[in-house]
Amino acid sequence: MVAPASTMIDSKQYQKGRKVLEALGFNPVEARHAQDRWMLFAGEDEARADDINRAFADKSIDAIICLRGGAGTARLLPLIDFALIKRNPKILIGYSDITALQLAILAKTGLVTFYGPMVTTDMGHNWTRVSQKSLLDTLTRVDVDAEEGLEPGGKTITLCPGEASGRLVGGCLSIVVSMLGTEWDIDTRNKLLFLEDIDERPHRVDRYLTQLYLAGKLEAARGFLFGSFSRCDYPPGDEHHSLGVRTLDIVKEWARRLGKPCLAGVGFGHVAEKITIPIGGQAFMDATGQRLILSPSVR
Repeated sequence: MVAPASTMIDSKQYQKGRKVLEALGFNPVEARHAQDRWMLFAGEDEARADDINRAFADKSIDAIICLRGGAGTARLLPLIDFALIKRNPKILIGYSDITALQLAILAKTGLVTFYGPMVTTDMGHNWTRVSQKSLLDTLTRVDVDAEEGLEPGGKTITLCPGEASGRLVGGCLSIVVSMLGTEWDIDTRNKLLFLEDIDERPHRVDRYLTQLYLAGKLEAARGFLFGSFSRCDYPPGDEHHSLGVRTLDIVKEWARRLGKPCLAGVGFGHVAEKITIPIGGQAFMDATGQRLILSPSVR
C-alpha cells in the first residue's frame, strides 16, 4: 500500500480499507512513508517516490495499491526508476491523480496498470460488490476475455454507434491534459480513450477536451469511453446554471464532432460502483450494443 499523492486524512477509512483487503485474502503491507504528511502530500517527493521504487523492487510484493488520489503524483515522475519497474512488472492499482504515474509507466515501460479502487477512498468508504467483483475478475483472470457490465456508477448511453478495438488509455481528464508536452505524454494512436473527472465544470471539461483535440489526441483515437463526471454540472447559484448546459452536453458535442464509436456514463473512476480498467490492456467496445470486452491483462 503506497501513497503517491495526498496525505491520509481519515485514519478510520484507512483501517477499514485495510481490513477489506485482508478479508479478500490479501496480506497488506504498508509502505514506509504511507502515513507521512508534508504540505498537502503524503510525505516529501523523495519519500513517496522511494516507496514506489521499493515496492516494485521487493520480491515479496505481488501487487501495489494506492491509498488515495488527490494531488502531487506528477511531482514524483523524475524520481521514479522506470528501468527498475520494467525489470519487475507488477500490478499497480489506483485512479484520479494516480493517472500521472500510470501514464508514465505505460510510456516508459509498456506495463499495464489498473484504473481501479483504492484503499481509503473506496474500500474504506463505500465498498460495493460491483467494484469488488470487477477488481478481482480483472486482476485474477489470465486466460479468458470478460465482458464488463456498463451500468454501475452511471447510466450508459450511446453517443456515437459503431465498434472499435485497441488498447485502452486514459484516466482522469485534467491529469491526462496536465501530461501533454512532457516525456510521459499520452499516446492515443489507434487506442480506445477513456476519460472521466470530478469537481470540474462544463467549461473546464470543454477546455480540456479542446486542448486534447488541438494536440491531435482525440482524432488519433479509435473510440471513446466517457465516465459520469461526478459533481461537474453547474450547481444552483452559479451564474452559468441558468444556461442549462450540462457536462454531458459538452461531451455529446465533442462526440458528434469526432464521429467515432463513443459511450458516456460508463462507471469507472470517481463513482461508488466502478469497473476496473486496464490502462494499456487490449479491449473491444461495441458502442451500439453498449458492450466492453476486456482481454486478460495479467499473467
